[in-house]
Amino acid sequence: MLLISCTSLNAQSKFSKTKTEQTSLSISGKVLTEDGKPIVGVNIEGPNGRYASTDSRGNFQIPANYGDRLVIRGIDFETVYHTVYSNDDLEIRVTDEDDSLNDLTYSQAIDSAQVYFNKDPKKTADFLIAALSNNPKSLSKQQQAAAYEKLGDLYFNNKQYDLAIDNFKASINFIANKSVSLKRASALRENGNYQESIKAFIELGPFKNKDDEIKRLKGLADAYAATNDQQQAIAVYQKALLLSEEVGNLNEVTTLNTKIGNNLDRAGQTEKAEGYFNKAISNSTVEGRSNTIVTQSQTADFYNANQQYDKEIALRKKNIQLFEEEAKEKDSITPDREAFSDSSILSNKTAVITPEAPKLTLQKEQLKIATALKEQNKIDDAIDYYLKSLNEAEKNEDLDVLKDASKELSKLYRIKGNSSKALTYSEKYIEAVDQLYLEKENQLEEATRNAKELVAKQTRILTLEKDRKLTDNKLALASAEQALSIEANRRQRWIIYSLGAAVILLLTLAYFMYRNNKQQKINNHLLALKSLRSQMNPHFIFNALNSVNNFIATNDERKANKYLADFSKLMRSVLENSELDFIPASKEIELLNLYLHLEHERFKDKFEFELNVDPSIKESNIPVPPMLLQPIIENAVWHGLRYKKEKGLLKVSFEPHNQSGIKVVIQDNGIGREKSKELKTKHQKKRDSKGLGNIKNRIDLLNELHNKNITLTVEDANLKPI
Repeated sequence: MLLISCTSLNAQSKFSKTKTEQTSLSISGKVLTEDGKPIVGVNIEGPNGRYASTDSRGNFQIPANYGDRLVIRGIDFETVYHTVYSNDDLEIRVTDEDDSLNDLTYSQAIDSAQVYFNKDPKKTADFLIAALSNNPKSLSKQQQAAAYEKLGDLYFNNKQYDLAIDNFKASINFIANKSVSLKRASALRENGNYQESIKAFIELGPFKNKDDEIKRLKGLADAYAATNDQQQAIAVYQKALLLSEEVGNLNEVTTLNTKIGNNLDRAGQTEKAEGYFNKAISNSTVEGRSNTIVTQSQTADFYNANQQYDKEIALRKKNIQLFEEEAKEKDSITPDREAFSDSSILSNKTAVITPEAPKLTLQKEQLKIATALKEQNKIDDAIDYYLKSLNEAEKNEDLDVLKDASKELSKLYRIKGNSSKALTYSEKYIEAVDQLYLEKENQLEEATRNAKELVAKQTRILTLEKDRKLTDNKLALASAEQALSIEANRRQRWIIYSLGAAVILLLTLAYFMYRNNKQQKINNHLLALKSLRSQMNPHFIFNALNSVNNFIATNDERKANKYLADFSKLMRSVLENSELDFIPASKEIELLNLYLHLEHERFKDKFEFELNVDPSIKESNIPVPPMLLQPIIENAVWHGLRYKKEKGLLKVSFEPHNQSGIKVVIQDNGIGREKSKELKTKHQKKRDSKGLGNIKNRIDLLNELHNKNITLTVEDANLKPI
């Protein structure tokens, strides 16, 4: 196997870039062997069909934008993904892998897996596979159980709880172990199998070790809380709290007081809840500054939920003082370099893996103070804290906080009548959303790829296990044939039985392979559908903002505010529905009506529109795909009606179809498809064809996944001019 390393001169901060989609770069680089010899014919791919390959000197050059992901492929090394953060030259070195996994002993492989456990999940999985497969006949049950337990820990850490459950179960099958069973119960809870988790925690029974019993009780109570059974959750949390106080585990005492407070609050017992939160704060001050920050923030959240904003603000201001003290002391953990979280106070000796908790930062606390002040209608004070939060977020490259602070500042300045600042922070908000979207998209792509690779590792483990069983069966069959040679009749019967077992095994194997392939196909379709559904035509957003700018330039602030409000409402609705495959027809009609009014506001002199909805459909709950029709209507306006000299007409009709369907007819009397094609640039032709292709692909996926019968027909219309 060959590995690849990729370096650049300067790693430019992602946060410092703005308007990356408008910045064109030319990325140069070279691909070399470990001793500096060029590698010819390496494939370098970028978004939107960009492509290059290395020449005889190993050099390449490819156009790119900030945030683009380049893919470097070669037949002799692993594929590498590089995100463009600067225009620095790249130097890629292909090196031989130092260690051969096939030569590792069980102990070496397990030790290596432990070293890479928190650094590289894929390498960890490779070492664990080597531990199980290099010399399987020599492995004891204890060794196999330990390897499968470590695999379960790996998948749990990477939030693939279903695979963690399988591996913990495999470990238990080799050697029954209550500690591993406790991990499996926790994985069931995290996977959403709450009833199974509750049953598993109860069946484990009390542990003799009090620390382990605390973990069992806390896990059981968490499962009850997840099912909204607050009464049971509180009772079990209190048992765990008594044990924690008995053994002097102040970390758990603080955590359990907070959990009891949260569940009492959910059960409507606010006064009792406040008492437990106060106990948690009192305990946390003994444990250290980081625990105090976490506990006070959780208590502040409780006060916020109960509209006790003065108490909330007081606690968060104390947290800000603690953050500032920590920064002055320049300890190893500071708000600038590492945020506090619930997981930071957990003991390293815990037998149950705890998922990562939301992180606390100075800018988040300032943001929440500003929100509480806004709820109290203290606008000027709220603006002051929103500005502090925004400045801190910019310094620490916190896009989430920057986005929220900019959005709220835009709203508050609009309330105060300062349109200039409102627009400034609105633009900052949009810019942050764009950058955050790009960052999340890259993270999603990376997470998806890593998840697929880890699933592939698990498939390999299952294959190794099946191969081992098949080998054992073959050896047993050979031994049986040798023994049955003494007696012909017995030999024939054993052969028949063995063949039958082999056929069943092969059929079972074929069935599982078919099922896995079918599930993978469904997963791929779901992923593709999510990708298509999440796309929104950026031209509409850009042009809508230009319209707002035009209204402001013409001193028509009222129209600008109204247009921006309608545009924000449309965008919010689109984002709310972005994870749904279907929404009610009435809601989709409302969104299209809002979109048509926005387009009409921009092109009043170009067209009028009619939105005709059959009365039987207006209040209908018939499910329809969200924003499937918007790109078609946009094409009609932009490529048909916009170029007409006289005013055109756009008609959108919703009519019943068959017994439970809807027929949507979109008609326009624009310049016609052929004339529109003549007026388009090459780039526009590509975008149109791609947009229509995305719609058709989305329809095909919806039909296949949900057994629907959605069709799209495009033809020339004979709509008369108005």
